[in-house]
Amino acid sequence: MKNTLKKVLFLFGGKSCERDISVITGVLCSNSADKTRYSPVPVYITEDGWFTGEKLCDPSFYKQRDTSGLKKVAVLPCSEALYDVTSGKLKKMFDVYCAVNCCHGMNGEDGTLAGLFKLCRIPFASPDVMASSVFMDKAAGKYYLAGANIPVLPFYSFTGERYFGNRELCAVLVEKKIGFPCIIKPANLGSSIGISIAKNREEFKISVERALRFDDKILIEPALKNFTEINCAAYAKNGKIIVSECENPKFNGEFLTFSDKYSSGLKNTVYREFPADIPDKTAAKIKELTLAIYKKSFITGVIRADFLVSEDGEVFVNEVNTVPGSLALYLFRDSPARYGEVLTDLIEEGVRANRAYLNRTFTFGSDVLSNTGAKSGAKSSVHT
Repeated sequence: MKNTLKKVLFLFGGKSCERDISVITGVLCSNSADKTRYSPVPVYITEDGWFTGEKLCDPSFYKQRDTSGLKKVAVLPCSEALYDVTSGKLKKMFDVYCAVNCCHGMNGEDGTLAGLFKLCRIPFASPDVMASSVFMDKAAGKYYLAGANIPVLPFYSFTGERYFGNRELCAVLVEKKIGFPCIIKPANLGSSIGISIAKNREEFKISVERALRFDDKILIEPALKNFTEINCAAYAKNGKIIVSECENPKFNGEFLTFSDKYSSGLKNTVYREFPADIPDKTAAKIKELTLAIYKKSFITGVIRADFLVSEDGEVFVNEVNTVPGSLALYLFRDSPARYGEVLTDLIEEGVRANRAYLNRTFTFGSDVLSNTGAKSGAKSSVHT
Protein backbone atom coordinates (compact mmCIF):
# COMPACT_ATOMS: atom_id res chain seq x y z
CA MET A 1 0.00 0.00 0.00
CA LYS A 2 1.34 3.41 -0.98
CA ASN A 3 2.39 5.64 1.93
CA THR A 4 -0.03 8.59 1.90
CA LEU A 5 1.31 10.30 5.01
CA LYS A 6 2.24 13.90 4.36
CA LYS A 7 5.90 14.84 4.86
CA VAL A 8 6.33 17.63 7.41
CA LEU A 9 9.75 19.13 8.18
CA PHE A 10 10.61 20.14 11.74
CA LEU A 11 13.64 22.45 11.62
CA PHE A 12 15.76 23.04 14.71
CA GLY A 13 19.29 23.73 15.91
CA GLY A 14 20.74 26.58 13.90
CA LYS A 15 23.55 29.08 14.33
CA SER A 16 22.39 30.71 17.55
CA CYS A 17 23.17 30.89 21.26
CA GLU A 18 19.74 29.31 21.73
CA ARG A 19 20.57 26.21 19.70
CA ASP A 20 20.29 23.74 22.58
CA ILE A 21 16.83 25.02 23.54
CA SER A 22 15.83 24.78 19.89
CA VAL A 23 16.85 21.11 19.87
CA ILE A 24 14.50 20.44 22.80
CA THR A 25 11.65 22.18 20.96
CA GLY A 26 12.38 20.38 17.68
CA VAL A 27 12.61 16.90 19.19
CA LEU A 28 9.45 17.45 21.22
CA CYS A 29 7.47 18.63 18.19
CA SER A 30 8.82 15.93 15.86
CA ASN A 31 7.75 13.27 18.35
CA SER A 32 4.38 14.91 19.08
CA ALA A 33 3.11 15.21 15.51
CA ASP A 34 0.04 13.15 14.57
CA LYS A 35 1.60 10.01 13.01
CA THR A 36 -1.75 8.99 11.48
CA ARG A 37 -1.70 12.10 9.26
CA TYR A 38 1.93 13.12 8.91
CA SER A 39 5.37 11.65 8.49
CA PRO A 40 7.53 13.99 10.60
CA VAL A 41 11.01 14.68 9.18
CA PRO A 42 13.44 16.17 11.73
CA VAL A 43 15.98 18.53 10.15
CA TYR A 44 18.95 19.44 12.36
CA ILE A 45 20.68 22.65 11.27
CA THR A 46 24.37 22.97 12.12
CA GLU A 47 27.22 25.16 10.90
CA ASP A 48 28.12 22.30 8.53
CA GLY A 49 24.70 22.07 6.88
CA TRP A 50 21.25 20.55 7.26
CA PHE A 51 20.90 16.90 8.32
CA THR A 52 18.06 14.43 8.72
CA GLY A 53 17.69 10.92 10.12
CA GLU A 54 15.52 8.97 12.55
CA LYS A 55 18.10 9.20 15.34
CA LEU A 56 17.46 12.95 15.53
CA CYS A 57 14.19 12.15 17.34
CA ASP A 58 16.14 10.58 20.20
CA PRO A 59 17.25 13.19 22.79
CA SER A 60 20.30 11.08 23.70
CA PHE A 61 21.77 11.71 20.22
CA TYR A 62 22.67 15.28 21.19
CA LYS A 63 25.11 14.23 23.90
CA GLN A 64 27.66 13.53 21.14
CA ARG A 65 26.23 15.44 18.13
CA ASP A 66 27.92 13.08 15.67
CA THR A 67 26.32 13.77 12.28
CA SER A 68 28.31 11.11 10.42
CA GLY A 69 25.35 8.71 10.28
CA LEU A 70 22.88 11.33 9.09
CA LYS A 71 21.81 12.36 5.60
CA LYS A 72 22.75 15.84 4.43
CA VAL A 73 19.81 17.69 2.87
CA ALA A 74 18.84 20.99 1.29
CA VAL A 75 15.93 22.92 -0.22
CA LEU A 76 15.93 24.95 -3.43
CA PRO A 77 14.09 28.12 -4.47
CA CYS A 78 10.99 27.43 -6.60
CA SER A 79 10.95 23.76 -5.59
CA GLU A 80 8.61 22.24 -3.01
CA ALA A 81 10.95 19.30 -2.36
CA LEU A 82 13.65 18.23 0.08
CA TYR A 83 16.89 17.12 -1.60
CA ASP A 84 19.56 14.63 -0.62
CA VAL A 85 23.03 16.16 -0.90
CA THR A 86 25.59 13.46 -1.65
CA SER A 87 29.07 14.23 -2.99
CA GLY A 88 27.94 17.69 -3.96
CA LYS A 89 25.04 16.36 -6.07
CA LEU A 90 21.35 16.94 -5.41
CA LYS A 91 18.75 14.18 -5.59
CA LYS A 92 15.08 14.79 -4.92
CA MET A 93 13.81 12.86 -1.89
CA PHE A 94 10.14 13.93 -1.66
CA ASP A 95 7.76 16.87 -1.85
CA VAL A 96 7.28 18.72 1.43
CA TYR A 97 3.72 19.22 2.68
CA CYS A 98 4.72 21.83 5.27
CA ALA A 99 7.68 23.05 7.32
CA VAL A 100 7.59 23.94 11.03
CA ASN A 101 10.20 26.35 12.40
CA CYS A 102 11.59 25.29 15.80
CA CYS A 103 14.75 27.44 15.57
CA HIS A 104 15.02 29.99 18.38
CA GLY A 105 17.03 33.17 17.94
CA MET A 106 19.09 34.48 15.06
CA ASN A 107 19.31 32.66 11.72
CA GLY A 108 15.91 31.07 12.20
CA GLU A 109 13.42 32.97 14.33
CA ASP A 110 14.45 36.26 12.70
CA GLY A 111 12.59 35.64 9.43
CA THR A 112 15.45 34.07 7.49
CA LEU A 113 13.83 30.62 7.39
CA ALA A 114 10.42 32.12 6.64
CA GLY A 115 11.91 33.95 3.65
CA LEU A 116 13.70 30.84 2.40
CA PHE A 117 10.58 28.68 2.50
CA LYS A 118 8.52 31.39 0.85
CA LEU A 119 11.02 31.36 -2.03
CA CYS A 120 10.71 27.57 -2.14
CA ARG A 121 6.88 27.82 -2.18
CA ILE A 122 6.79 25.38 0.73
CA PRO A 123 4.02 26.01 3.30
CA PHE A 124 5.47 27.33 6.54
CA ALA A 125 3.61 26.78 9.85
CA SER A 126 5.25 29.71 11.63
CA PRO A 127 5.10 33.53 11.59
CA ASP A 128 5.95 35.23 8.30
CA VAL A 129 9.02 37.31 7.45
CA MET A 130 7.81 40.69 8.69
CA ALA A 131 6.61 39.67 12.16
CA SER A 132 9.60 37.37 12.68
CA SER A 133 12.20 39.99 11.80
CA VAL A 134 10.52 42.83 13.71
CA PHE A 135 10.04 40.93 16.96
CA MET A 136 13.48 39.28 16.83
CA ASP A 137 14.89 42.78 17.29
CA LYS A 138 13.52 43.80 20.70
CA ALA A 139 14.05 47.51 19.99
CA ALA A 140 12.26 47.34 16.62
CA GLY A 141 9.51 45.33 18.28
CA LYS A 142 9.04 48.04 20.92
CA TYR A 143 8.72 50.72 18.23
CA TYR A 144 6.18 48.57 16.36
CA LEU A 145 4.11 47.86 19.48
CA ALA A 146 4.18 51.49 20.61
CA GLY A 147 3.02 52.55 17.15
CA ALA A 148 0.14 50.09 17.42
CA ASN A 149 -0.91 51.64 20.77
CA ILE A 150 0.12 48.55 22.73
CA PRO A 151 1.69 49.47 26.11
CA VAL A 152 5.45 49.06 26.53
CA LEU A 153 7.87 50.47 29.10
CA PRO A 154 10.05 53.47 28.18
CA PHE A 155 13.10 52.18 26.31
CA TYR A 156 16.36 53.28 24.76
CA SER A 157 18.59 51.50 22.28
CA PHE A 158 22.04 51.92 20.73
CA THR A 159 24.66 49.97 18.83
CA GLY A 160 28.07 48.80 19.98
CA GLU A 161 29.71 51.25 17.59
CA ARG A 162 27.88 54.16 19.18
CA TYR A 163 28.64 52.96 22.70
CA PHE A 164 32.36 52.47 22.18
CA GLY A 165 32.48 55.82 20.39
CA ASN A 166 31.38 57.62 23.55
CA ARG A 167 30.72 55.47 26.65
CA GLU A 168 30.12 58.45 28.94
CA LEU A 169 27.51 60.04 26.67
CA CYS A 170 25.58 56.75 26.44
CA ALA A 171 25.61 56.42 30.22
CA VAL A 172 24.40 60.02 30.66
CA LEU A 173 21.59 59.58 28.12
CA VAL A 174 20.41 56.34 29.71
CA GLU A 175 20.45 57.89 33.18
CA LYS A 176 18.43 60.82 31.85
CA LYS A 177 15.94 58.90 29.66
CA ILE A 178 15.55 55.66 31.66
CA GLY A 179 17.23 56.12 35.04
CA PHE A 180 18.71 53.55 37.40
CA PRO A 181 18.16 50.75 38.09
CA CYS A 182 17.75 49.69 34.48
CA ILE A 183 17.71 46.33 32.74
CA ILE A 184 20.08 45.81 29.81
CA LYS A 185 19.47 43.23 27.09
CA PRO A 186 21.03 42.17 23.78
CA ALA A 187 18.40 43.31 21.25
CA ASN A 188 18.47 40.18 19.09
CA LEU A 189 18.67 37.38 21.62
CA GLY A 190 16.24 35.38 23.73
CA SER A 191 16.21 32.87 26.61
CA SER A 192 17.41 35.66 28.96
CA ILE A 193 21.00 35.28 27.69
CA GLY A 194 23.22 38.33 28.27
CA ILE A 195 20.68 40.18 30.44
CA SER A 196 21.63 42.04 33.61
CA ILE A 197 20.51 44.90 35.84
CA ALA A 198 22.58 48.06 36.43
CA LYS A 199 22.03 50.22 39.51
CA ASN A 200 24.60 52.91 38.62
CA ARG A 201 26.89 54.10 35.82
CA GLU A 202 29.71 51.71 36.69
CA GLU A 203 27.42 48.68 36.64
CA PHE A 204 25.87 50.08 33.46
CA LYS A 205 29.20 49.94 31.61
CA ILE A 206 29.90 46.40 32.81
CA SER A 207 26.39 45.23 31.84
CA VAL A 208 26.48 46.83 28.40
CA GLU A 209 29.86 45.32 27.54
CA ARG A 210 28.63 41.91 28.71
CA ALA A 211 25.55 42.20 26.49
CA LEU A 212 27.63 43.37 23.52
CA ARG A 213 29.46 40.02 23.54
CA PHE A 214 26.22 38.48 22.25
CA ASP A 215 24.85 41.20 19.98
CA ASP A 216 25.81 44.55 18.47
CA LYS A 217 22.60 46.27 19.55
CA ILE A 218 21.40 46.92 23.10
CA LEU A 219 17.97 47.57 24.60
CA ILE A 220 17.64 49.37 27.94
CA GLU A 221 14.45 49.67 30.02
CA PRO A 222 13.53 50.58 33.60
CA ALA A 223 13.96 47.67 36.03
CA LEU A 224 10.58 47.33 37.70
CA LYS A 225 10.35 46.34 41.35
CA ASN A 226 7.87 43.81 42.72
CA PHE A 227 6.51 43.02 39.26
CA THR A 228 4.82 39.85 38.02
CA GLU A 229 5.80 38.22 34.73
CA ILE A 230 2.92 36.73 32.77
CA ASN A 231 2.98 34.81 29.49
CA CYS A 232 0.11 34.34 27.04
CA ALA A 233 0.09 32.66 23.62
CA ALA A 234 -2.03 32.73 20.47
CA TYR A 235 -2.39 30.92 17.15
CA ALA A 236 -4.91 30.80 14.31
CA LYS A 237 -7.18 27.91 13.33
CA ASN A 238 -9.54 28.18 10.37
CA GLY A 239 -9.24 31.94 10.46
CA LYS A 240 -10.09 32.18 14.19
CA ILE A 241 -7.44 33.31 16.68
CA ILE A 242 -7.17 31.10 19.77
CA VAL A 243 -5.70 32.75 22.89
CA SER A 244 -4.32 30.69 25.76
CA GLU A 245 -4.81 31.10 29.49
CA CYS A 246 -2.18 33.17 31.30
CA GLU A 247 0.95 31.61 32.81
CA ASN A 248 3.13 32.93 35.63
CA PRO A 249 6.71 31.56 35.36
CA LYS A 250 8.41 31.42 38.75
CA PHE A 251 11.83 32.84 39.61
CA ASN A 252 13.73 33.92 42.69
CA GLY A 253 15.97 36.77 41.47
CA GLU A 254 15.37 40.21 40.00
CA PHE A 255 14.35 38.82 36.61
CA LEU A 256 13.72 35.48 34.90
CA THR A 257 17.13 33.96 34.05
CA PHE A 258 18.19 31.21 31.64
CA SER A 259 18.54 28.88 34.63
CA ASP A 260 15.04 29.74 35.88
CA LYS A 261 13.58 28.99 32.45
CA TYR A 262 15.41 25.77 31.72
CA SER A 263 17.84 24.28 34.25
CA SER A 264 15.62 24.75 37.30
CA GLY A 265 12.51 23.76 35.44
CA LEU A 266 14.01 20.52 34.20
CA LYS A 267 14.84 19.51 37.76
CA ASN A 268 11.62 20.68 39.36
CA THR A 269 8.24 20.43 37.69
CA VAL A 270 6.69 23.01 40.06
CA TYR A 271 8.22 26.05 38.38
CA ARG A 272 5.18 27.71 36.81
CA GLU A 273 1.71 28.72 37.87
CA PHE A 274 -0.91 27.86 35.27
CA PRO A 275 -3.40 29.36 35.04
CA ALA A 276 -1.77 32.35 36.72
CA ASP A 277 -3.26 33.45 40.03
CA ILE A 278 -3.95 37.04 39.00
CA PRO A 279 -7.10 39.20 39.08
CA ASP A 280 -9.65 38.36 36.38
CA LYS A 281 -9.45 41.94 35.09
CA THR A 282 -5.67 41.64 34.61
CA ALA A 283 -5.96 38.26 32.88
CA ALA A 284 -8.61 39.63 30.54
CA LYS A 285 -6.41 42.64 29.71
CA ILE A 286 -3.44 40.39 28.91
CA LYS A 287 -5.54 38.14 26.66
CA GLU A 288 -6.97 41.21 24.92
CA LEU A 289 -3.45 42.57 24.26
CA THR A 290 -2.21 39.18 23.03
CA LEU A 291 -5.10 39.08 20.55
CA ALA A 292 -4.34 42.66 19.47
CA ILE A 293 -0.66 41.85 18.88
CA TYR A 294 -1.61 38.86 16.73
CA LYS A 295 -4.09 40.85 14.66
CA LYS A 296 -2.11 44.08 14.30
CA SER A 297 1.11 42.28 13.37
CA PHE A 298 -0.57 40.15 10.68
CA ILE A 299 0.87 37.03 12.28
CA THR A 300 0.52 33.42 11.20
CA GLY A 301 1.63 30.43 13.26
CA VAL A 302 1.99 30.63 17.04
CA ILE A 303 3.39 33.40 19.24
CA ARG A 304 3.94 33.82 22.95
CA ALA A 305 3.70 37.34 24.32
CA ASP A 306 5.53 38.02 27.61
CA PHE A 307 4.11 40.71 29.88
CA LEU A 308 5.20 42.61 32.97
CA VAL A 309 2.56 43.56 35.52
CA SER A 310 3.70 46.34 37.86
CA GLU A 311 2.91 46.31 41.56
CA ASP A 312 0.10 48.82 40.96
CA GLY A 313 -1.45 46.61 38.25
CA GLU A 314 -0.22 48.28 35.04
CA VAL A 315 0.38 45.85 32.15
CA PHE A 316 3.29 46.21 29.71
CA VAL A 317 4.41 43.97 26.85
CA ASN A 318 7.94 42.80 27.54
CA GLU A 319 8.57 40.96 24.26
CA VAL A 320 6.91 38.83 21.58
CA ASN A 321 8.35 35.40 20.73
CA THR A 322 7.58 34.17 17.21
CA VAL A 323 9.18 30.77 17.90
CA PRO A 324 8.44 30.25 21.61
CA GLY A 325 9.98 27.41 23.59
CA SER A 326 8.13 24.12 22.85
CA LEU A 327 6.05 26.30 20.49
CA ALA A 328 4.02 27.14 23.63
CA LEU A 329 2.07 23.89 23.15
CA TYR A 330 1.85 23.51 26.93
CA LEU A 331 -0.26 26.68 27.12
CA PHE A 332 -2.98 25.13 24.93
CA ARG A 333 -3.04 21.47 26.02
CA ASP A 334 -2.73 19.94 29.49
CA SER A 335 -0.77 16.87 28.37
CA PRO A 336 2.10 16.21 25.92
CA ALA A 337 -0.08 13.41 24.51
CA ARG A 338 -2.35 16.12 23.10
CA TYR A 339 0.31 18.48 21.72
CA GLY A 340 -0.19 16.93 18.29
CA GLU A 341 -3.64 18.51 18.11
CA VAL A 342 -2.17 22.01 18.15
CA LEU A 343 0.59 21.03 15.72
CA THR A 344 -2.07 19.76 13.31
CA ASP A 345 -3.85 23.13 13.56
CA LEU A 346 -0.59 24.98 12.89
CA ILE A 347 0.36 22.78 9.94
CA GLU A 348 -3.02 23.00 8.24
CA GLU A 349 -3.23 26.76 8.80
CA GLY A 350 0.25 27.11 7.27
CA VAL A 351 -0.88 25.16 4.21
CA ARG A 352 -4.00 27.31 3.92
CA ALA A 353 -1.98 30.55 4.20
CA ASN A 354 0.52 29.34 1.59
CA ARG A 355 -2.30 28.45 -0.81
CA ALA A 356 -3.75 31.96 -0.44
CA TYR A 357 -0.30 33.49 -1.00
CA LEU A 358 0.33 31.48 -4.19
CA ASN A 359 -3.07 32.53 -5.56
CA ARG A 360 -1.89 36.13 -5.76
CA THR A 361 -0.84 37.63 -9.07
CA PHE A 362 2.95 37.93 -9.27
CA THR A 363 3.25 39.12 -12.87
CA PHE A 364 2.35 42.34 -14.61
CA GLY A 365 2.51 42.65 -18.37
CA SER A 366 4.42 45.65 -19.67
CA ASP A 367 6.64 46.72 -22.56
CA VAL A 368 9.36 48.18 -20.27
CA LEU A 369 12.05 45.63 -21.11
CA SER A 370 11.26 45.47 -24.81
CA ASN A 371 11.71 49.26 -25.05
CA THR A 372 14.82 49.42 -22.86
CA GLY A 373 18.03 50.08 -24.76
CA ALA A 374 16.25 50.12 -28.11
CA LYS A 375 18.90 52.39 -29.53
CA SER A 376 22.59 51.51 -29.42
CA GLY A 377 24.23 53.09 -26.37
CA ALA A 378 20.92 54.41 -25.07
CA LYS A 379 20.79 55.21 -21.38
CA SER A 380 17.72 54.67 -19.24
CA SER A 381 16.63 55.44 -15.71
CA VAL A 382 13.96 53.89 -13.53
CA HIS A 383 11.80 55.61 -10.91
CA THR A 384 9.68 53.51 -8.52
